[in-house]
Amino acid sequence: MTAPKKLIEVAMPIKEISAESVRDKSIRHGHISTLHLWWARRPLPVCRAVVFASLVPDPLDPNCPQAFRDAVEILLGKENNPGDPYTPYKDIPWTAVFDPMEDSLRNRLQMFIGKFTEDMQQALLHSRPSPAAGKQLSDASLIKWDNKKNEAIINKARKLIFVAHNSLQSSAGSNPKSADELLKEFDELYSAIKNAETKLYSLPDRHLETETAKQLTVAVNQAIESFLDRMPKVFDPFAGGGAIPLEAARLGCRTYGNDINPVAHIIQKGSLEFPQKYGKPITYSKSEFENLYGRDELKKWCKENGKHPDTENLKIEIPNRLSFDVEFYAKKLINNTEKEIGHLYPADEKGNKPIAYYWTRVAICSNPTCKAEVPLLRQFYLANTKAKQVYLRPLVSDNEISFQIEHGGYEESNIPGWLKSANLTCPCCGSVTDVKNLRQQFIQDKAKERLLAVIWDGKNGKEYTLPSEKALQVINDIDISYEKPSEELPIEHTGKFPTPWGFKLWGDLFSNRQLYALQNLVNKLNLLKQDLLSNNEDYGKAIVTYLGILLDRISLVNTSFGRWHNGRETLEHPFSKQAIAMMFDYPESNMFCNSTGSALNQLEWLIRYIESENDYSFSVELKNASSGDKSQFSDKYLTAVITDPPYYDAIPYADLSDFFYVWLKRTLGDVYPLNFATPQTPKSEECTALKHHHNDSKQEAKEHFENKLTQIFDAIEHQTADIVSVMFAHQSTEAWTTLCNSVLDARMNITGSWAVDTEMANRSLGLSNAVLASSVTVSCKPAESRGYGNYKEVKKAVEKTVAKEVAELYKLGFRGADLLTACFGQAVSEFGQYKKVEKADGTEVTVAELLELAREHESSRSLASATSSVKHVGDGES
Repeated sequence: MTAPKKLIEVAMPIKEISAESVRDKSIRHGHISTLHLWWARRPLPVCRAVVFASLVPDPLDPNCPQAFRDAVEILLGKENNPGDPYTPYKDIPWTAVFDPMEDSLRNRLQMFIGKFTEDMQQALLHSRPSPAAGKQLSDASLIKWDNKKNEAIINKARKLIFVAHNSLQSSAGSNPKSADELLKEFDELYSAIKNAETKLYSLPDRHLETETAKQLTVAVNQAIESFLDRMPKVFDPFAGGGAIPLEAARLGCRTYGNDINPVAHIIQKGSLEFPQKYGKPITYSKSEFENLYGRDELKKWCKENGKHPDTENLKIEIPNRLSFDVEFYAKKLINNTEKEIGHLYPADEKGNKPIAYYWTRVAICSNPTCKAEVPLLRQFYLANTKAKQVYLRPLVSDNEISFQIEHGGYEESNIPGWLKSANLTCPCCGSVTDVKNLRQQFIQDKAKERLLAVIWDGKNGKEYTLPSEKALQVINDIDISYEKPSEELPIEHTGKFPTPWGFKLWGDLFSNRQLYALQNLVNKLNLLKQDLLSNNEDYGKAIVTYLGILLDRISLVNTSFGRWHNGRETLEHPFSKQAIAMMFDYPESNMFCNSTGSALNQLEWLIRYIESENDYSFSVELKNASSGDKSQFSDKYLTAVITDPPYYDAIPYADLSDFFYVWLKRTLGDVYPLNFATPQTPKSEECTALKHHHNDSKQEAKEHFENKLTQIFDAIEHQTADIVSVMFAHQSTEAWTTLCNSVLDARMNITGSWAVDTEMANRSLGLSNAVLASSVTVSCKPAESRGYGNYKEVKKAVEKTVAKEVAELYKLGFRGADLLTACFGQAVSEFGQYKKVEKADGTEVTVAELLELAREHESSRSLASATSSVKHVGDGES
């Protein structure tokens, strides 16, 4: 039987996906991006959409199983959905002419993935301002953020995937199963999980390894396995920050994720494995709870839940065991550390704790008759918001510089900043110390640091004071004999690291107090670790992992390369541009306060995430390894591969993540000895093209990346039975050429391509221009090459295919760059049927030439389709 095309190969609601993906960038609470920093994570809406559309067939394909068509009608049809939320648009809202969308099963699938609200439709139709981000997609849309825990919506997707997967297998037999039969099987398998979980999680003191607890745990695992055995197997070979496998697991797939980077692997365990595996309810007897957490914690729980601690047969019900334990042990870690070093952050006379400190680096004026020690300040505002302005007014006396804090604004022409383009103008003598001289001062360790202000939480927002004598004295009293991370920073790398300024070690990126505090946290964590790992080692490992992640988060706001954003009055981490830039002023958090930037605030983000991803039981199987090993999976074991590969030297993942690796190695190195066996993150096998990892040769690095990508796609072709969907955020001809060549060289062919706007919140949803969107998704399938193709014949086939594609997609509202991107995929599909396409003179046709051919024919066919549409509208009006 010929396999039907997948939905992703023929249609995608890209406007709706784009809208929700842009919104995704601003979502915080419970979002995967808030657990731990990682670079270039794909938005969750596009990941959920691509996973779903890669696993269900096109209902209009003649080879689509009837059971799947019937399931779409049952689950998305008018009869079973009050208000008919999945009815296609009466008029496609972003086109310039009247475009009714056909009410077909294919289009209902698209509307299920994402559909604009009536308000959003009217805004697009009449060029009005769009409604708020959360009001643009209908409440019945699969990809809407608000639906990630909506079991009714998510289970529709799971059921459709289940029917698609099982109907394609059963249709090969003589008696294919009906939609009703398959949906009944789904309900039985899914209910078995729920029932087994209910029995286990209602068992008092299930943490004790009684025979009953063991049996119920086995029953849960068996029910999950039985369900997953009937679902597709999805693999992400570049799992990175985990967005793709997170959504594949959410949709009920047996999901696998690889990443060579140990930091990414730890993040994945904290986001894709532990919440789903351990974030479940537990009921304790009073004696067991008190034994584990102590009398004070029992009293606290009773007070919060309206119970008395001396109640007979008291049952302590914890909704999420993992989040409760992470919070309990993290607070214990923070409190133990504060007892040791809290005096380094002195409170005021009323006992109020400062929330942060504002520091500047100081250099010496190069004028030999001056030699003033000058703070390297570009400007003087501490707060510069619409509602408040506070600044440091410099007081210069001879070659001495002091400050006082003033409220209100100042004229920058009267008080210009002293540092411009890293050249220092001395406020004492007017001499200029150029960047070369400044840099030498840092390299020779002559530059100093100076505390300029202390930041407090006040009744009306943040307040600023000059540092007290005590605040200055405790800094001088810090013991500097502690261990300092001695791992080396990357060599100078296109301005992404401050190594040219003399910062050679990762430990150099922290001040003395920051290092002392972080090292004390490490020591206290390692003491706690002994108790946590002594009983249930696997569960204890999960808690310890989150404590390691917590220390990573604390280090982000306790580095001398962070930023003080005076327009928001917030501390910001140093990775805003996927690099660590040289900073001349910086904030330092008081980790023991109760404000943003504190250790407790960092802990809140972990708890929110754990509690937002614990409602389903499908965790991801993770491997800290480079992909490309054919032996990892047997031949055609995987149903689908969905991934977002790196691109050349765009992001130095391994180099950047060493910021965290040096701390994780100290907190988790003994828990994950194989993952942290190397001095720093693996570099040479990373699928990037960074020349400083390849003998400083740009060509060698480029060849490594292209060969590695082809090797991985080659293994994927061997391991995958069905479809490969690849996301990438690059639209240059070189990017397309690299991707196409890697796919074609791995004996696969591109079958579809879609442009999705995932980055630019200010980009109009209208399609008046042909600027390519920020992210492209390409679908591929294993294919047999025919041999050599004649350019004239292939050109005709491309023209015919593009013409057909334009006609079909025009009906769905595709225009401009989005239509062009879709045509690229179809053009390559014709080209990719051959090992090589040659012109009459024997020269080989390149992918770049093919893409230009597709561009030309898309433009001409679009014009024809537009003319046809205008005529059609005119005919209808006459």
